[in-house]
Amino acid sequence: MTKTLFHQNGYILFPVLAFAIPLFVRTIPELLMGNYLVGFDTIGYYAPNILMWLGHGVSFGALVSSAPLLYLLLMGITIAGAPLIITLKILGPTLLGLLGYASYFYANKGLSWSPKKSLIVAILSTLYFTALRVSWDMFRSELALIFLFLMLAIFQKNWRSNRNSVLLSLAMALVVFSHQLIGIIMFAIIIATTISFFIRKKKVELQRIIICSVPSAFLLLLIIYLNYFVFSSPVLGYSVNYSAGFEVLASASHLDLVINTFGFLVFCYLPLVPLLIFGFKHFKSNIHIKAWILWTFIILLLVVVSSSAFFLGGVLPFRWILLLTYPLSFIAVEGLFTLKWTRFRVSYKIIVGAIIAVLSISFMVLPNMSAINYLGAYPSYVPKSMLQNTIQFSDCQDTVNALLWAKNNMSSDGHLLVHEAFYGWALLSFDSNRLIPYFFSNLTDVVNSLQQNGSVNHAYLIWWVNGTGWYGQPSVPSVFTELFHSGNIAIYQYTTTNQTSNH
Repeated sequence: MTKTLFHQNGYILFPVLAFAIPLFVRTIPELLMGNYLVGFDTIGYYAPNILMWLGHGVSFGALVSSAPLLYLLLMGITIAGAPLIITLKILGPTLLGLLGYASYFYANKGLSWSPKKSLIVAILSTLYFTALRVSWDMFRSELALIFLFLMLAIFQKNWRSNRNSVLLSLAMALVVFSHQLIGIIMFAIIIATTISFFIRKKKVELQRIIICSVPSAFLLLLIIYLNYFVFSSPVLGYSVNYSAGFEVLASASHLDLVINTFGFLVFCYLPLVPLLIFGFKHFKSNIHIKAWILWTFIILLLVVVSSSAFFLGGVLPFRWILLLTYPLSFIAVEGLFTLKWTRFRVSYKIIVGAIIAVLSISFMVLPNMSAINYLGAYPSYVPKSMLQNTIQFSDCQDTVNALLWAKNNMSSDGHLLVHEAFYGWALLSFDSNRLIPYFFSNLTDVVNSLQQNGSVNHAYLIWWVNGTGWYGQPSVPSVFTELFHSGNIAIYQYTTTNQTSNH
């Protein structure tokens, strides 16, 4: 009787925990950051895009090309009166909690795993340090992954009824409408499944899955068409020179890029290898998980074949590698449950679990300057700490101080030059027509262009104090003179002479 009651309560408790544990853990870095946002894209893309689109409008084509479901939700919430910064701070933990529930739902309903086993995979797939890296700022990817796992759960079960077929088709469309990359992964899974149906001569299933996929396939092709042929941009809308913003990659040979890519793969999943060895051996046939993994390795092998494939569709390979976190989590949990409870294997599990816990906890709570060495191995792809956005936490208040000073002291016809790191910050203080965003362009080239066309009378710049700058720019060109600094963040003025100023 007690055992039956436990199982009944477990079916309620475990899915609640699958949502609550990731949400609670992801809230920790948000609290430690105080009033400031967590994540590069959060302040670098989401906040400025929402502010610009609400303030100045956006064309239908530009909106659709960005796979805009998250943007539409954020704009609706902002229009309703919620402060954008608070919304973004709440959004990070909420999405991770929902992703934990979605992965639990797929494991429990789609793979028929026990509630306990499903909860473990929900925790690992959201709290492993690479999953936390995705949660750090890749909100659109998370939203798409939530719909992907729900879609796979529907697909694994009885999707052949008309009602479930409609739900399946809707979930597919929502995946694509949330993020292009996850949409491509979804179609890799669908294509593999379609081939399986064809080989096994399941004509009814084959016909139904093709019909269900048509709306999402049309939407994905429309997004790709708009990006490439209308706006001449990569699939994700990012420049291929964009390197995640934490540290700029120096120009490298094809061999260096290949070594960097596969080195990053090892960096991400080396701690899971002891579990993956057993998991791959015993993981039951599941075409969804296998197709996801196979597709990623096809992309990585293309990197070896051609240097141009390194930036396939404007997508850096590190993004595909990070998204391996989710299928590999299922393999690792299978390996964990395969291991028998002998004394040696209990110790084995404890050691592996301790390593994973240390990486995840330190990633969440240690500031950039105190990060453990392992997490600093690939700063172009994974920040050393979650306690930063486009800048480290210790520079956030100084950035606010510097922008406030600039707003109050710049000449009335002055314009502020802003790198990608400070663009979102500046939009919170300035009207966009007072800003000159140069993003990741060479500052010297931008200054020379301004000087030649004389379009701006008074140009200012926000950057770090000379010698402390990020993004491969420790100092500013000599044509800029420091006017003010707060901590490590300074305001400079463009001048053709090296005049001295009061600090």
